[in-house]
Amino acid sequence: MTSDLGRVAARGAGVTLATQLARFVLQFGSVIVLARLLTPRDFGVVAMVTAITNVMEIVRDFGLSSAAIQAKHLNDAERTNLFWVNTGIGAACALTAAVGTPLVVAIYGTSTVRPIMLALAGLFVVSGINTQFRAELSRSLRFGALAVTDIGAQCGGIAVAIALAAAGAGYWAVVAQQAAAVVITCLSNVVQCRWRPGLPKRSVSIRHFFRFGGGVLGTQVLGYATNNADNVAIGIHSGSGPLGLYSRAYQLLLVPLQQVNAPMTRVVLPVLSRVQDEDAVFSRYLQKAQLLGCYLLASVFAVAAGVSAPLVAVVFGPRWHGVAPIFAALAVGGIFRGIGQISYWMYLARGRAGAQLKLYLVARPVMIAMMIAGLPWGPFGVAVGHSVGFFLYWIVSLWAAGRSVGVDTRPLFAQATRTLLVISAPAGALAYLGSSLVDGTLPRLGLGLALGIGYLALVATFSAPERANLRLVSGLVTGRRRLGQGPATVPPVSAEVPVAAAARVRRRPVLGLPAPREERYPAAGSRRYSDTTRP
Repeated sequence: MTSDLGRVAARGAGVTLATQLARFVLQFGSVIVLARLLTPRDFGVVAMVTAITNVMEIVRDFGLSSAAIQAKHLNDAERTNLFWVNTGIGAACALTAAVGTPLVVAIYGTSTVRPIMLALAGLFVVSGINTQFRAELSRSLRFGALAVTDIGAQCGGIAVAIALAAAGAGYWAVVAQQAAAVVITCLSNVVQCRWRPGLPKRSVSIRHFFRFGGGVLGTQVLGYATNNADNVAIGIHSGSGPLGLYSRAYQLLLVPLQQVNAPMTRVVLPVLSRVQDEDAVFSRYLQKAQLLGCYLLASVFAVAAGVSAPLVAVVFGPRWHGVAPIFAALAVGGIFRGIGQISYWMYLARGRAGAQLKLYLVARPVMIAMMIAGLPWGPFGVAVGHSVGFFLYWIVSLWAAGRSVGVDTRPLFAQATRTLLVISAPAGALAYLGSSLVDGTLPRLGLGLALGIGYLALVATFSAPERANLRLVSGLVTGRRRLGQGPATVPPVSAEVPVAAAARVRRRPVLGLPAPREERYPAAGSRRYSDTTRP
């Protein structure tokens, strides 16, 4: 039943976001400690390598986990074949990374990257083995098992990194952190997963998974290029020192993004996929899902940008002061990266990965060009180009996704714009004002946060619509509310909108009207959905 699915989604959202809160604390703590044990160059030289190797990590997945999530049916034989395909692609990526090491050395002009490249190459095989085990845990909606894996892997990686950094291992501490996390993740998922692969069966076709996965792969590669072309460009243009500053600012940006976007994709995408044929329910769920990005990520980034200078001083220490203006510029783009996740969910949930790829082929090269155009002004100029690009992409992608999947995006635009103007922007401005009124790092940070957060509390107290939305978001985070429960405060749609979705043409009910007849869906625990990677 749709109501049962909503309850499962609510529990999953609560468990997932609680896990991410724990991961946030761990990651933030590790950033503070490692920034005082390592230098910008240590982080920069590893960032040079991972900016390239992470492309092969996307190829290793090949979009097959997302394809399995979207599929309405997946049997054991198909899953087994997918396991061997992912493992084989992982081995091929490992060999490619090892053979391509001289090319990476030539690109950056330093031999320091050679041993790092070779050390990270073998992890592709481990990740390939892990893919379908993690997918099965996600398909079975075993969010608790995924939480154990995520927290355990992060704790293990952080412990290894701090121990090696304290012993003077330099950049090898960062390399070992990544290796430990990958190995622990794989072992934990294998132990907790009840499914075991058999021998591959040539008689069982998985060609349709490749058709869908190919679109996802192209989209993710282009998305990754957009998110990491800045690292490669700065590394080539300015070297490991400036790249170290930029990578720390970018890491600070990714901490909240990774704690919300990727985990919520694991919860939201299976739910949206199950109701993809019910237009009114699908649209209502989209509005609830977007509230998480609007109220969590947009507000966090707005306030963080306002207090960037004292925040960086507290987190990284005085020798990292150059990170502050870079992070402030990146955080503006982070607002639109957070709320822009909704278009990614729309495309995948309705099986329109090919349409998303076409959009990426046009939009992402333009965004990369904007970032590279900022190189003459150093890392700060690149960060400004990053934020301008993601702001424009949010507008274009939401409009294009609505046309492609047959959803009226006017309520989504209205919801996001209202939240940004009423909530995020004033909170960020007050946070900046507070950090500018006093002297001293801690007083500046304290007053800035007090004004920014105080404004949010004031709005929640005196604005009934915002109070209702905040109550809904709080309920989703804690698991007390279902994804489809309760109306969002968006303008009503006054007329029906023609829809063409996934090779079908039909009339979509007006938002706000009663939901269609409930249909029976597989119970929680059925093997129908898998994990996904972020865009």
